[in-house]
This record gives sequence, structure tokens and C-alpha cells, in this order.
Amino acid sequence: MSFSEKMLQSLSDGDLDGADLLLQQALTHDELPVLIELGEVLIEKGFLIEAKEVFLDLVERQLPEKDLVLTYLAEIAIEEDDYETAFEYLDQIKETSEYYPRALFMMADAYQAIGFVEVSLAKLQELLALLPDDETVQFAYAEIALLANKLTLAQNMYELLLDAGYTEFSNVSILERLATTLAHQGKFEEALDYYKEAYRHKKNDQILLNLARLNQQMHEMDEAIVYYEELIKENPNIKEAYLELADIYVHEQQPVKAAQLLEQAIKENPYYVHFYLHLAEVLEELEDYQKANLYLNQALLLDEEEDSVLTALAKNAFYQGEYEQTLHYFERIENAYQGELLWMVARIYNEEEEFEKAAHYYEMALEEMQEVPEFIRDYCYFLRDEGRLKEALALLESHLAKEMHDESLHQLYDELKQSDWDY
Repeated sequence: MSFSEKMLQSLSDGDLDGADLLLQQALTHDELPVLIELGEVLIEKGFLIEAKEVFLDLVERQLPEKDLVLTYLAEIAIEEDDYETAFEYLDQIKETSEYYPRALFMMADAYQAIGFVEVSLAKLQELLALLPDDETVQFAYAEIALLANKLTLAQNMYELLLDAGYTEFSNVSILERLATTLAHQGKFEEALDYYKEAYRHKKNDQILLNLARLNQQMHEMDEAIVYYEELIKENPNIKEAYLELADIYVHEQQPVKAAQLLEQAIKENPYYVHFYLHLAEVLEELEDYQKANLYLNQALLLDEEEDSVLTALAKNAFYQGEYEQTLHYFERIENAYQGELLWMVARIYNEEEEFEKAAHYYEMALEEMQEVPEFIRDYCYFLRDEGRLKEALALLESHLAKEMHDESLHQLYDELKQSDWDY
């Protein structure tokens, strides 16, 4: 038994001190292939410190296998999130080395991991020139091209893999990836065919969700509904399916069905706050404010997205004319800078004749609400009533200059211009 084998046995037995002594003996006495295998096993088992000691020792020996050893050291550095060191090791491997393709692949993977997708794609492009028929390289190139939104490049590579007989690669559906690439290019009919074929090959929740979404995007709402309903039946835990199907029902003027669906969703997933928020919106559309309030208070108990829930409660109270309660919720919101909410508060203070406070909140709301004609109209009337007619006219002029084609603003401008209010 080699010292390397004895060292691994000591690690298995939990004898770390003994393993360390045997490692030193292995480095002194064992043959190179045995030591390389030892380093590989140590990496595999997660003993990175010991593996690094093996490969650092080997790299100092200036052996013909130095480039291979450098790739292992780079692998360890990547595992330790030390990408700078990993690149230093990989940069030492020259283009003439038999391990250069491996180094390129590792660099591509590392650059993608730290967010340099374009650099990753460039490394894979270089690798593809060296190994044009390597399916693993083709697949990696397609994946990174898709990630980089280089859709034609991705499509070409996925089609190449499909032509080679691969409907799946590394547990990834090539049919689904090709469909996604086509959909992103607006080739919806082709994408739909590939999604359907992918689903026939292997039933998958994500493919079913993509089929539903694509039909929805194509305004084939009946088909989209069928796929969403099937997905919910197959997997009641897919939260997006409930939310997106509810949106279709609302769009199709079926808010009652949307509310029923979201109530079902809450029964299946009672701790998902967005179901409560979405349901409250639908119930408010149905003018069932009390029931909406009930669900929002249940959502508040979940202690998640607290600002969103408090904002929804504030709006709910406002719709019911409960202004004191609206302000109560508003004061509890940590980041209360949503334009619509600020506008509500401004209107409350205006109603209560606290005009300085109203002016403050109108001004705060303006930045976010300046493209909303209803807000501009309300704010201008407030400014006029406060004796600030010139400011109201200036605000309208700036918006009309932006070619806001809202006829009511033109009419308001004419009305204020002709106003004989004496300020």
C-alpha cells in the first residue's frame, strides 16, 4: 500500500495528525501518477488544504506535467472563491500546451461565475476554434451565448447539437433551450413547436410554464389558461402559475374567478405573502374592501414584505374613506416613498385643510407621478386654490411640452389661463 493510500485511510478513520505525517511521506516517496491521483481524490472529498499542499509541491518540481498540476491548483482556488489566484495559474499555461483547452474551459467557467459573461464567451469562442466538434464545448458555448443574449449564436449551436441527435445534454433539454432562444427573438410559432416537442420528450414544470407564458404573450389566452391549469394540477407549489393565471382572468374581465383562484392558492401556500397582496387588489376591483382588508391583515402576520402589506392596507383604508387609518398605516411604513401613496396622503391633508402638509406631499409625489395626467390635474387645482396659479401653469406647460397627449390637460391649461381668480 502506498503512502498516499495510507494517508487517505487515515483521513477516513478521522486520524488527521496521522494523515498529515503520511502526506509528508507520500510527497517524499510516492510516484508522480500516485500523487496526482491523491490530489484528485483530496479535491473530490473536499480536503482542499491537503490537495493544495500536494499540487504546490508538484508544481515546484518543474515536471512535464506542470500544466496539468496548474489546472488543479486553479480548480482549488476557484473552489475557495479566489479567482485572481486561479487566473494567475491558468495564465501560465501556454497555447502550445496540451492542457490549454482545459485551461480555456476553466477560464470561461470562472469568468461566467464572476459575471464577466462576454469574456467567458470569448474564451469559449477560442476553445471552439480548437475543438469545433466537441459537443461539450458546443453546449457550453450555446449556454453562455444565451446568457449573453447572443441569440443567433445560441440558436445555431443548439440546432447543431439537435442535428447531432442530442435532445438533452447534461440533463438540460436542448429542445427547451432552442425554444427559449427562438421566443426571445420573437419567433413565437417556432418556439411553441419546440416547447411542445420538449414537453412530449420529458414532462417538466418549467416547460409547461413556458408554454403557458408564450401562449399568453401571443394572446392565445384560452390555450394559456389550459397550460396554467394543468401546471397547477401537476404541481400546486408553482406560485407563478397562480399569479399569472389570475392576471389573465382579470384581463379577461373575470375577477371573481381570479379571486377564487388566489384563495385556492393561499390554501395551498398559506405563507406566500404575494398571494394575499394580489388577492386584495382583485377584491378591491370587486369593491369588496372589507374582505381585502381581512386578507391584508392576515398577510401582515406573516412578517414578510411588511412595507408592501402596510402600503396595501393604507390604500385599502383610503378607498374606504378611512383617512385616519390611512395615515396610521402610512406612518408605519419604513420606506414610504411610493408616488401613489404620497398622493393619497396629500389629498387627505388637503381634505383636512392642512395645506402646508398637503403641499409637502404633493411635491414629494411629483417626481414619480409626473407622467400621470390625473395627478397633474389634481396638483394643478391644488396649486390654483393655494394662490399659486403661475406654478400650476408652469407645471402644465412643462408637461404639454413633453407632448403628453392627454386632452384633459390641454383643457385644464386653457381653463387656468382664462381663470379670473385674483391672487
